[in-house]
Amino acid sequence: MSGLLLSPPSGHVRRLPPPIARAAARRARLGDLLTPEQRVAAVGPLDRPISGLAADARQVVAGNVFFDVAPAGDLRSGLDEAVSRGAIAVVGPHRPRVALGRGLTVVQVPDPLRALTGVARRFFRQPDAALRLHAVQGEHGKTTVAHLLRGLLGTPAELGLLSSVHHDLGSRVLPATIACPLEFHALLAQMRDAGCTGAVIELPSGPTEAGWLEDFAWASRLDLRMAAAERGAASSALSPDLRFRWAGGDFSAPIPEGLRGVGFNLELAVRGALERGVSPAQVAARLGQLPPVPGRGERVAVPGGFDVWVDAADRPQRLAYFLRVVRTLTPGRVALVLGCPGECDPAPRPLLTRAGEQGAELVVLTAADSRGEPLEGILRDMLRGVMDPGAIRCVPDRRSAVAAALAWARPGDAVVIAGRGAEAFQRIERVAVPCDDRQLVRDWVRGRSGR
Repeated sequence: MSGLLLSPPSGHVRRLPPPIARAAARRARLGDLLTPEQRVAAVGPLDRPISGLAADARQVVAGNVFFDVAPAGDLRSGLDEAVSRGAIAVVGPHRPRVALGRGLTVVQVPDPLRALTGVARRFFRQPDAALRLHAVQGEHGKTTVAHLLRGLLGTPAELGLLSSVHHDLGSRVLPATIACPLEFHALLAQMRDAGCTGAVIELPSGPTEAGWLEDFAWASRLDLRMAAAERGAASSALSPDLRFRWAGGDFSAPIPEGLRGVGFNLELAVRGALERGVSPAQVAARLGQLPPVPGRGERVAVPGGFDVWVDAADRPQRLAYFLRVVRTLTPGRVALVLGCPGECDPAPRPLLTRAGEQGAELVVLTAADSRGEPLEGILRDMLRGVMDPGAIRCVPDRRSAVAAALAWARPGDAVVIAGRGAEAFQRIERVAVPCDDRQLVRDWVRGRSGR
């Protein structure tokens, strides 16, 4: 565990510097960072200077403190590797199986991940205290709402962003990575040092959310599950205008054309901004300047008089909704490029195909991220949802599938490429290869123009 969230944006290489290089931190001593209240027992000196922190044994350099955050008995803990790489101290739930003769300090704590949160906070000089942190949590729509809310609350120079698409730190944009308190505080420190005054943060789902992330003093937390329930059916998500009533009165504004594909989540973000003190006039003005959310209802420009939309819809309900949105914007026919991820619950696969078939004249079934699962089995599951075989094509290679749908389209039509959003790599047989759906469209256009 050594990062925050998932999937790098297009054009970025997934490569991170060693932990100590990610934000400036003063030379620290272990005893100053790991308080007596956090320690159960300790063997070895605590007053020695340390060069940095690591929660991944592969990133340990000489002088680091290694936090063994793997579950008890997990073979991936990397404890021996961390020591061999030069760790001078180990913090874990039990007394580790390492020799103490080389002056290694061993500290036992009840919860290494929680301890790492506090140590990282002190190591990077309390970056969360210098920033107003707005969290977005829930099961669906977090990425879209986080991007939109950030643009409604302030400017990129004022607010950083941590999302599953990318991290904007005020001075640079980085690929998104997997959640860990060490990376989290390092990223916040970079925002603080770049002059940001706050950040919008997409919280990961699952047990991580209920643990160390609860230690932060959030300026606000927007729970999309509660917000969606309170919103109910107050307005039509397919309307060209955003109209709803909130505690401060009535709000009304046209939905920018580039955001028509995310109308439902746009309303949740606008409500969130209003409830966080942004005036209706400011929200309306900023609404017209919001850029599209990468890979979420994102329109990709192509010549030829038809529209191309890229969306991360990978659930039947979300796909059906997005196809209805596209229908309202499309005078002609709709083609859908659709794949399902591997190594996950196969039950939604036929339902996704059926939702696609009900919303599009042509459905091209193809690979998404099959990982270690045979693609043939995934496509077979998807074909079980077919009602009209004449509307279905199977094109396993995703680039070829996108090209087939684009070649089918005529002026007035629309092509929807669903399931992967802004992901820049496709994982097939556990190998990640570059594959960005938006770039596949641009490559096809370039090939047609002969450039």
